[in-house]
Amino acid sequence: MFLHPAILIALAAFALPWIIEWLFRRRKRHIELPTIRFLLQNPEQKKVRRQDLILLLLRMFAIVLCVLAVARPLLKQSWVGGQRERHIVIVLDATASMQQQVDVTTSFGLAQKKAAGVVRALPNGSKVTVVMLTDRAMPVIENEGDLLTVAAKIESLRPTVGAAPMSAALRWVKESLAKQTNDTAELYIFTDFQTFTWQRSGSTGDVTQAFSDLGNSCETFLVDVGGNAKFNYLVTLLKPEEYLLSAGKTVKFQAEVQSRGKPAVDAKATVTFLVDGDKKAVREVPMSERPLPLEFEYRFPKAGEYLVEVLVEGDDYRLDNRRQYLCRVADDLRILILDETAETPNVETSYFAKSIRPPSHPGVEKPSHFDVRTVRPSRVSYENLATYSVVVLAGTAQLNEAMATQLERYVADGGSLWLFLNDNVNLYEYNKFLFREGKGLLPGLLLEKGAVSTEKKEEPVFPRYGETSHPALGQFARMSGSNDAAFLRWVRIDVKPPTTLVLPLSNGVPALLEKPFGRGKVLLANMTPGLGWSILPVLPEFPMLVQELLRYLVGNADADVNLIVGERFDQPVLMSNQHLLLRFPDGSKHRLTPQKQAGSSDAYRIVFDQTTQQGNYQIEAIEEVLARRRFVVNMNPEESELTRLSQSEFREAIPSGNSTWVGPETSIEDLAAKLHTVTELFPWIVGILAAVLAFESLQAWRFGRRRGGGPAP
Repeated sequence: MFLHPAILIALAAFALPWIIEWLFRRRKRHIELPTIRFLLQNPEQKKVRRQDLILLLLRMFAIVLCVLAVARPLLKQSWVGGQRERHIVIVLDATASMQQQVDVTTSFGLAQKKAAGVVRALPNGSKVTVVMLTDRAMPVIENEGDLLTVAAKIESLRPTVGAAPMSAALRWVKESLAKQTNDTAELYIFTDFQTFTWQRSGSTGDVTQAFSDLGNSCETFLVDVGGNAKFNYLVTLLKPEEYLLSAGKTVKFQAEVQSRGKPAVDAKATVTFLVDGDKKAVREVPMSERPLPLEFEYRFPKAGEYLVEVLVEGDDYRLDNRRQYLCRVADDLRILILDETAETPNVETSYFAKSIRPPSHPGVEKPSHFDVRTVRPSRVSYENLATYSVVVLAGTAQLNEAMATQLERYVADGGSLWLFLNDNVNLYEYNKFLFREGKGLLPGLLLEKGAVSTEKKEEPVFPRYGETSHPALGQFARMSGSNDAAFLRWVRIDVKPPTTLVLPLSNGVPALLEKPFGRGKVLLANMTPGLGWSILPVLPEFPMLVQELLRYLVGNADADVNLIVGERFDQPVLMSNQHLLLRFPDGSKHRLTPQKQAGSSDAYRIVFDQTTQQGNYQIEAIEEVLARRRFVVNMNPEESELTRLSQSEFREAIPSGNSTWVGPETSIEDLAAKLHTVTELFPWIVGILAAVLAFESLQAWRFGRRRGGGPAP
C-alpha cells in the first residue's frame, strides 16, 4: 500500500502541535471570587478557545498529510475492479553501436537489465512480446505470459553487429499488433538513439510513418541507454589491390583507417597487419578527421587459405577496430581450354595458351597468375570443372546436350565460360544447345557468318577500343583501333538484354559480348583463338587483352566469403545433402540444411543469412563437400558513427506521437510496474495538503488579530 512504509513511524509527529500548545499555554492562577463565574461565561472567551482548537486540528492534520505524502500510498486497480490485461512489446536495439561503453557495462547490457526489470515488475496475467533489432527485426518471444521465462530469455541475448534501421523494428511491431485482439498495447524501445539507426538516409520518413501508423493503439516509451563516446577509430577498408592471388607473387593490400569524433591533439594510433594471426607489420600513424590510406605488401609462400587482418588500437570502442579478409591462394589459377585440335601438332589455341601462360625463367617472379590445360571437348565429362577458374570453349562441332548441361551447371554455380567461334561451329546446334531461346549460355542468337569481300575491295574491319566503357577493357579505352588487328570473318549476332556489348567492330558487329548466367558469366568472342578469322592473336596487344579479360572473368573469387553484416553466404554442396554444422565466431553452433536447387533434382546448396556476428565462421565439413568452408563477416563502417540524438533533436526530427522519453534518471521499472496497475495518491495528498495549509494560514491570520486587541477581520 506504500512505497516507503517505514516513513509511517513519523505519524507520531502529529501530536507535536498539541504538545507545543500545552507547553506554551499561559498558566492561570485560581482566585476564589464570587463573581468569577460571570467572567468565565463570557462568549468571547469561548470563541477564542474554539478558534485555537480549529488551528490545532488543522496543524495536526497537515503533519499527517506530510507523512503520508513521503510514504507514497498506492491504490491498486484490482481493489476497485479497474485492472486490465496488459500487452507489452519490448524492442531491444542490438545494432553495433549498442556495444559502446556505459559506466561499467555496455548500452546493450544496460538495456537488457532494464528490460528484464520491466518484465519482472509486471503484474501476473501480462503478455510480453520481445523483438531484437539486428540486421533485421528478429522476434525473440511472442505473447508469452510466463514473465520469469521472458526475463531470463532477455538476459540470455547476445549483442550483434546488425545494421538495420529502427523503421524495420517499428514495422514489425505494427504487423504484430495488427494480429492481436488487444485494443491497446505498451511499446518500450530500449535504444542509444544512434543517428545512423534512427535517421539513416531514406529511413527517417519510414520511422515517422511507423509512429503515425501505431497512433493511439500504442503507448510508447523511448528508453535512453546510450553513452557518450568522444572519438572512435575504425578500419573502413581492407582488400587486395588485385583480386588474383597466387603463391610466389607479391600482393599489395589496401587498407584505410579513420577517426570519427574529436581525438586528442597529436593523437596517434597503432595499426597492425596480420596474416593468420601472425604480425607482419606494425605502424604508428597520426589520426585526423580525414581517412588515412595505408598499403601493406605480402608474398604468400604457398597455396592455401589465409586470413588477413588489419587492427587499429587507441580508442575505447573496440568493436570496429578490426577488419578481416579471407583469401584463397593457389599455386596458379587453372584455365581449361576445350579444343578439338588439342592432340594435333598445330594446336589452334597455341597463341591463346601462350598469352595465358607466358614462358617463365628460373629465379624470376612468374609473369602470370594463370596455368592452362588443353583437352578435347569430348573429354570434358572427365574433368572436375569446379577446380577451374575459367573454361574456354574454342569452337567445336562436337557440341551436344550433355556438354551444354555440364557447362550450364558450372557457370550457374559461379564459374566463367569464354566462347570462341570458328568454321567448325554449327550455328543451328549452338543456338539449340547453348542459346535455348535466350535461356541458355549463349549471349546472343547466331544468325549467319560474314566475311570481308576482297572482290568488292571492302575496308578492313577492326575492333573499336575507344567506343567501349566496359570495366574489363579499361586499359584499352584510349585506343581508337588499328587496321593491323583486322577481322576477316565474323558471325552476325542478334543481341538482346541482359547481354552487354563489351567491344564492337568497326562495321557494327559485336566483337565481344558478355551475359550473366546464374552466379557466373559468359563471354563470347566473335573470332577464333587462333589465326583463322583474325590476325589479332599475333599482335603484341593480344596477350594484354587476354590477361585483362581473364582477370575480369575470374573477378573476385573471394567475394562470396567476405561479407558485410546481413549479407548471405551461399555455396553449392558438391557431393552430399547431409546436414552441416556451422560454428559462429563466439563458439555457438548452428545446423545448416542443404536446399535443393531450382530446376535440378540432384543439386544442393546451403544458404545462411543470419550473419549477425563479426568474425570468422567455420563449417565443419570436408573439402569434397564444400569448396569454401570458411567465411568472414565485417561490420558496416556506417555503424561506427556513434553520434546520437538528444531528446530535443529527436522530437524535432521525428514526430513520435503518443510517446514518453525516459532518461537515465527515471526508473523505467517503477514506471512500468505502476502503469495501468497502481494509482499513486501522492499528487492528491499534496493537493489536499496545500489546501489545508492555505486554509490554516488564512484562519491564523484572522484569529491572530484578537491577541492584539484589534477587531477581527
